[in-house]
Amino acid sequence: MNPSRLCLLLLALASAVRADPPAILIDPGHGGAAVAGSLDQRSNSSPNNATSPGGLKEKDLTLEFSLILKEEILAEADRQGRVLGVLLTRESDVNPNFIERAKICDRPDTACVVSIHFNAGGGGKASGSLALIAAKERNPDYAIDRAFAAGLSAACSKAVREYLPGSKDRGVIHDSHLHGGRGSNFFFQLQRCEHLKGKPKCFLEVEFIDNPAVEKALLDGDRAAKFRTVAASIAAYLVAATEEPAKRRPKD
Repeated sequence: MNPSRLCLLLLALASAVRADPPAILIDPGHGGAAVAGSLDQRSNSSPNNATSPGGLKEKDLTLEFSLILKEEILAEADRQGRVLGVLLTRESDVNPNFIERAKICDRPDTACVVSIHFNAGGGGKASGSLALIAAKERNPDYAIDRAFAAGLSAACSKAVREYLPGSKDRGVIHDSHLHGGRGSNFFFQLQRCEHLKGKPKCFLEVEFIDNPAVEKALLDGDRAAKFRTVAASIAAYLVAATEEPAKRRPKD
């Protein structure tokens, strides 16, 4: 082989070996004890929104669920012989603002971004899983986000119904109801990130925790086991939906 071509081949192989595997970015919503960021910069993240009738806070549940989800994604990837990365925007009771969260997500190896939340509303009677994406008029990745979010909501809902048969898949909604029609501040920051263009981005609202029936079915008892069942369904979807060359693990 021509020495120059051999050199180029070796450089390409070395680059492939060094390349990071695709990474799934999980954002546990909220956290901490105070608002982070500012409205002027569109970086403000509230410490907590929803609370269950028994006093369980969304910020704690999102972190608990996200840590389990990380484990389940890695386990599912391992079962498939794939190498995937999983990163969280927080792993403790802190509240990074949306600029800080977006910076963590802004990686060349990012495959998708999922912000985990628990819902409230409907007078404590609403139920169901849903995904939230940026509205079409300000979202160049609308088609990508919508398809990804629909599958994510369905995967979550399917597992939630094991504990709450009356729960339903509410599908995908847009963020036009937020901030006077300007939409999610987190989406605003994510869309400014160089490496996230064309990458799926959405919020996942697991369930309405202000509903006593949801709290009893999903949050009481062995909550970790219930969360693991739901997380496993989501993980199977995320691993399957992770595009591009999730590298195959080398054989021993």
